[in-house]
Amino acid sequence: MPENFISIGNDPAENEILLGVSGEYQGKVYFWIHDIEPENVMDNMFILADSFTEFFNYLYETE
Repeated sequence: MPENFISIGNDPAENEILLGVSGEYQGKVYFWIHDIEPENVMDNMFILADSFTEFFNYLYETE
């Protein structure tokens, strides 16, 4: 797992949902595909939300 992140979830294929805990990634939520060999550390990571609250709000629909 890349530095500056903690795991907050995973999927059945063991890919991780990560929360940035420091630096420019702090507070942002990413999806990390663990079985892709990246040239750069962020090549197999995709941003899901700019904050945990935003990510949480994506999990359900409001009426």
